[in-house]
Amino acid sequence: MCRKALVAGVAVVVALLAVNFVFPRTFSFIRLWIHEARESADESVPPEKEIARLKLELDQLAKEDDRHFHKVAVQVVEVQKLEKQVAAMKERLDKDAALIRERKASLVAKGDFVSYGGKEYDRGAFTEELRRMAARFQIEDEEYKSKEEQLALRKKTLDVNRKKLAELQLVRQQMKTELERLEAALAEERQNQSREQNTLDDSNYRKLRQDVDSVRDRLEVLKQKRVLKGEVNGPVRASEERKAKEDAIDKFLNDDPRFNTVNK
Repeated sequence: MCRKALVAGVAVVVALLAVNFVFPRTFSFIRLWIHEARESADESVPPEKEIARLKLELDQLAKEDDRHFHKVAVQVVEVQKLEKQVAAMKERLDKDAALIRERKASLVAKGDFVSYGGKEYDRGAFTEELRRMAARFQIEDEEYKSKEEQLALRKKTLDVNRKKLAELQLVRQQMKTELERLEAALAEERQNQSREQNTLDDSNYRKLRQDVDSVRDRLEVLKQKRVLKGEVNGPVRASEERKAKEDAIDKFLNDDPRFNTVNK
């Protein structure tokens, strides 16, 4: 089953790559469609749901910060423990340094024997023991220096993390306050919308008024049309028509022989 899903996934990827290679413009439109679909989905989420989601994420960050506090607390314990180790090493090295210094001072006197601590020691054996003490001191001193460097580095890291914790707490509080303000502003906007919805709707009256005005305009057009026609067919036109009729009658009287023959 997993093999089939893997093969299907690879086939989809190969198909998309082929489309992008052969039809780059088509692939570009596909990316645009996906982008617009994602934006449309984001815009369809109500602001109340989005604020609730952000508050939930902020609470989750607070829980993660608790793990950060635990980590820093562990660092504090480690630094304190390392400080004790470094202090103990320094105390031991100081004692060893004093012992080596005393033993070395005992070698100033000449002779086959060395007087130290009220006893006599063979110079060769005493010198060899001093050398072994110095070699061990050198190793332990290098270890001490390394521990000191580790301690300085851990202290620096601890200081940075402590400041970061304070900053995170401040940022979280600021974000919480900002979300509360957004929530209050959204509630006020919802109240305004509710008041507008409860206001009597006079849109039908406005539409009826527009229809009445439209009829009035049509009547005015008919009136102006009639006036224009009256101007064309008014007194001037009537006089011209009357004169034309008179001229026609006169022509008829003059041309018809029945009216022009005189009886003798």
